[in-house]
Amino acid sequence: MANDIGWGEGACNNEISWGIAQEYFSCSGSEAAVGATLMKSGQTTSYRTGDDGDLEAGRATNFTTLATANPFGNTNRFTDELGGSTYTNNIVIDWSTYDGSTVLGISRVAIATGNTWNQAVDNSLAYSVGTFTSGWRLPNMKEIFNLLNYANSEANLLNYSPLNLSSTSRIYWSANTLSSATTSAYTFNNVGNTSTMTKVTSANMTYFPVRTFTVSGTTLT
Repeated sequence: MANDIGWGEGACNNEISWGIAQEYFSCSGSEAAVGATLMKSGQTTSYRTGDDGDLEAGRATNFTTLATANPFGNTNRFTDELGGSTYTNNIVIDWSTYDGSTVLGISRVAIATGNTWNQAVDNSLAYSVGTFTSGWRLPNMKEIFNLLNYANSEANLLNYSPLNLSSTSRIYWSANTLSSATTSAYTFNNVGNTSTMTKVTSANMTYFPVRTFTVSGTTLT
């Protein structure tokens, strides 16, 4: 029997749309997959018809402007944890990751170079700033790539306001291990490419912690 509630076109699965997200419910009423369009890459210069600078595929108005307001009532993709742009704690909240209850926060200043992978993992877990004394971790590669702004040069894909994560002479550890050689981990290197490094490497190696924040109104914990 169809559960037609006026949204979508399905008989058994009724599509309900809220902006970027689509939720599907089966006939039994159980919730199934939820998905969202990927963010824009930031590239706006076109080098031929059909490239990303031409099409600007993806979600949001542009790389730093949301299509709809964040919980603080503005369309800024990036704010501090209070919804402003002071960044007293050097925490950047990325509202492109907001799912209605949680959002990703980034420590916007890279730690000094000279860290092995294990040091990057351990130090991220131990990171503490302000009242946010736990819950920090090393980002995975998808979280890193969501922050890359392809309007910039390859050495500055992570180095734009409000971030301050220069790629020059730095290679960033991720939390992902290379499955075919588990003594190595995936990195984002200083020429704008994904690479892998042995986990004991320390020269030029750095990291930045991230944290999943719980959102209740305009309060982040």
